Amino acid sequence: MRAVVLLCGVLVLSACGSSSKRSQPATQPQPKMPPGIESLDEAAALPVLTQTQFCQVSDERCLPSPDEAEKFIRAMKPAEGATARAIAQLQLSARGPNARARLIAWKSRAGDLCLETEVQDGEGGSLRHASGPCVRSHCRKLCLSVFGAGTSEAPRLLSGVVDSKADELRITYDDGRVVPYGLTGPLVPGFPGYRVFMLDLGQDLYERIELRVSDKDIAEETLSRAQIQLLRCRDQVPPALPGQEGASKGSKLHECLQRAAPK
Repeated sequence: MRAVVLLCGVLVLSACGSSSKRSQPATQPQPKMPPGIESLDEAAALPVLTQTQFCQVSDERCLPSPDEAEKFIRAMKPAEGATARAIAQLQLSARGPNARARLIAWKSRAGDLCLETEVQDGEGGSLRHASGPCVRSHCRKLCLSVFGAGTSEAPRLLSGVVDSKADELRITYDDGRVVPYGLTGPLVPGFPGYRVFMLDLGQDLYERIELRVSDKDIAEETLSRAQIQLLRCRDQVPPALPGQEGASKGSKLHECLQRAAPK
């Protein structure tokens, strides 16, 4: 039986272009790297969404938020007669010879684009994460989520859609690397204003993401040093499940956060 894990432990860091401008990093960017996204047209089942599939990580634990979950579920309900299609895939060779990620799309009742990222390990197991502009109405140009717990068992995947007019996504990693990626993914059928972007991050974390057209930023997202330190601590200490110890005083996560705090 195929193992399916839905969203608990997923780091949902949504890039919606709402952060302030900063000076360009001194590191010179490398030539544009093509992410290797392939166009796909496969039938896919619409996700069956429940409250427990949506988690919040604001308190360093995976806790379902009933109000937020219900809001997402309503927003992601498919339009009458709508079907879901897998529209793109990314081979995840670093995770296994048959591992891949698929991006699944459908139209919501409000007419917005809904997405689900499915990561298949090639051995029958999968992880799924629902997202998309349909649950973030302010997310228009840069709509990406980081999917995965950041451990060796579940590396991070950056997945979603960007404004189709853009020609580059520039990522500044937290180790100082600046890598521009060419936007070569397929356009979203029925939503030509969006283009697919998927990238296997492995254990990497980004500090800044810039969506660009002709060397000009049109949207960006940043993570603060505090957010990065928090996520690095969570890499070392898996997040607690409901009923387990979280970031309470004396816990391993709390101790890591104390060490990471500015002195």
